[in-house]
Amino acid sequence: MPVKNILYQSVLWRGLFYITVFLLNVLIARHFGAMLSGIVYYLISIYSLILLGTGLSLESGITYFIAKDEIDPGKLLLFSSIWAILVGTLALIICSYFAPQYYDLPGNVLLFSVFTFICGNLLLSYATGFFYAKNNYVVPNSINIIINIVLIVLLPNHMFSIFHFVTNENYFYFYFGSFFLQGLILTIAIKLKYSRHLYLRLPRVQEVKLLMTYCLTAYVSNLVFFFLYRIDYWFVNRYCTAEDLGTYIQVSKIGQLFFVLPTILATVIFPLAAGNKHLLKEVLTLLSRSLLWLYVVICLFLVLFGSSLFPVIFGKSFGKMYGCFLFLIPGIVCLSMLYTLTAYYAGKNRISVNTNGALMALAVVITGDYLFIPKYGINAAALISSIGYLVYLLFVLRIFVKEYDVTWSSFFVMKNADFDLLYNKIINRNKLKNEG
Repeated sequence: MPVKNILYQSVLWRGLFYITVFLLNVLIARHFGAMLSGIVYYLISIYSLILLGTGLSLESGITYFIAKDEIDPGKLLLFSSIWAILVGTLALIICSYFAPQYYDLPGNVLLFSVFTFICGNLLLSYATGFFYAKNNYVVPNSINIIINIVLIVLLPNHMFSIFHFVTNENYFYFYFGSFFLQGLILTIAIKLKYSRHLYLRLPRVQEVKLLMTYCLTAYVSNLVFFFLYRIDYWFVNRYCTAEDLGTYIQVSKIGQLFFVLPTILATVIFPLAAGNKHLLKEVLTLLSRSLLWLYVVICLFLVLFGSSLFPVIFGKSFGKMYGCFLFLIPGIVCLSMLYTLTAYYAGKNRISVNTNGALMALAVVITGDYLFIPKYGINAAALISSIGYLVYLLFVLRIFVKEYDVTWSSFFVMKNADFDLLYNKIINRNKLKNEG
């Protein structure tokens, strides 16, 4: 498949998936309010830490070794599926013995959610890595989109509701169960779609060592990044109200929407740019300043209209979102530029640059959160995160500017010819390939 078609397929289907995720998130927030939705999403952040600790970043190894054709895909599929089931079962056993009923969640949602969310998301991430290695964005995203739409329809007492047996008390069984369903369907879909070339068997010891060695570096970096992006949740949960926690998590989710476009572009741009120093400097600086000013315009719109827009979208219980979002805007802008650079250094197998910058930013965030959140609440959490992301950006920019002899202004100042360059270097993939 031509690279241009891969890019368009990725943008279309991943974009549609994120739209359904955002819509589902908004409807859950409006229906259950800041307090209960905040509790659920905070619980998910805890599960995400467990996923990060136990997932071993196998999805990155799966994508890499399938694309390189160095380990049989059937071996990777069976190994990762067994690992996901074992981790989910172990988490369920531990939780059943040591974890009490969590806050105000109804019934046995906690025990049910532990297995379905953890095992399901591991299966989901591993299967998605398999499809992406095959440049297939249609199958995994279309399945996820359909399940998200079903969750929207199942939401009780809503304009789209048609199933009255779903209530506030049992909805989260469907919600958490959907993750396991997605992972299971995608795992089966891999076998069905690639059955002629896929024979399930366990990898040899040497292949397991090769896989684990590759994943170790990504695992350490992902662990640092997770704490950088989520450690503020813990401080907010400890020092603020449940309603403030729900509000802050929604603000963070809005910020995460800004990184969908950099993620999609980075997966296509940097493999081509890495082999050409002139092209590399030109494309990286162009992409960074273009994303910077695009998000400045979007954030300016939200500054002007967010105070009335956020309560309309999320509900009246999210009245504090606007002020908190204002303090997070600098961080959003910094990360929009940073993402392209960190993706490049990861592609050059220099993840240590990203890790060192993230560690510096994490030290800033932990110190600032400890000192200021108890007194100033979620606004302080947002501002400290922005400062940490700024430190991260300046650290990586300083290294890149020194190594590639570019000016600082090239990352910030738009030029008259930028629109032509965007078309020729990014949108017109055939021309980019010829120049590379």
